[in-house]
Amino acid sequence: MYINVLKIYKIKYKFLIILETILCCTAKFASVINMYSNFVRPTTTPAANRHFNSKALSGEEAKRLYIEEIKGAKDPSQLPRDKPQSQHVNKTKTVEEPRLSDKELFLTVQNNDVNTLKAVLDRYPDKINKIDKFGWSLLMIACQANSVETVQELLGRGADVDVRDKAGNSARSLIIKNKNFSLASIFVTHRNSIEIQNVTVDDSKMRTKDKEKYFCETCRNEFQDKQEHMSSTIHNIMSSKHRKLPVNYVIPSSNKGYQIMLKVGWDKESGLGPDGSGKKYPIKTVQKKDRKGLGLGKIKLKNKDECMKDTDKRMTKKRKHIERQFEVNFRREFY
Repeated sequence: MYINVLKIYKIKYKFLIILETILCCTAKFASVINMYSNFVRPTTTPAANRHFNSKALSGEEAKRLYIEEIKGAKDPSQLPRDKPQSQHVNKTKTVEEPRLSDKELFLTVQNNDVNTLKAVLDRYPDKINKIDKFGWSLLMIACQANSVETVQELLGRGADVDVRDKAGNSARSLIIKNKNFSLASIFVTHRNSIEIQNVTVDDSKMRTKDKEKYFCETCRNEFQDKQEHMSSTIHNIMSSKHRKLPVNYVIPSSNKGYQIMLKVGWDKESGLGPDGSGKKYPIKTVQKKDRKGLGLGKIKLKNKDECMKDTDKRMTKKRKHIERQFEVNFRREFY
């Protein structure tokens, strides 16, 4: 559009120059005619000459008309310009980051790459409990690989610690199997923090609610807290006071003799025998597998090698006891 306006003004300018040139030539021609009329008798009347002179324009008048025409025109720089339209429009496409595969995620956890794990979990939080084809979760892989920072990150994000694989192993059982004390302390600290949060929530709920009194028909008394009373020793003793203990004959129900006695009409709650006068709880016996009599074995003096073996056995037994005690203490924190 801007180019078209410039072309129009150029044409006007050329036209005005040509007009000015014509007018100048006309004025000169008129002056020549006036000079010629001084010597030659005019063939036309003076009125016609005046009419001819009135139609002629001088150079000053042509210049004045040109200036007025230019003033009325607008400045081309102030005219609205069209935005240049490019033939090819560049379309910005949002390029998504390549999604991390499950195998790469498992390797990230195994290699203790916490930064990559944070980026993936921030974008895909549902992968916190992702398991592989063997049933191993991210937390189990981190515990097996001793990735301490990764374990802390997963526990902080609320990873499920009760996930088990096809063999029944969990994250806690892997810690016990590997005897990893640092991860065990992290798990215990995490569990204690969760318990503290739950206790504070329960306390706030209990403060808002008034405790209702509970009447126990077994104990014939009122108590403030039903749950606390139901788990108390007094209630358990009173409940089992008039309850009969189930009989145990150490005989499987598939035994033929047991089934025949039931068909005859024997009451298993009364006792053994056809009349039910036998014992309900027979004494357990231990089978004697050797054929030696009492006191038949000879006492042998222990030599130095046997003493060393006994010492090794005691040390091994002591070490196993320590490991077993560690496992028991760790399990008590969760069970």
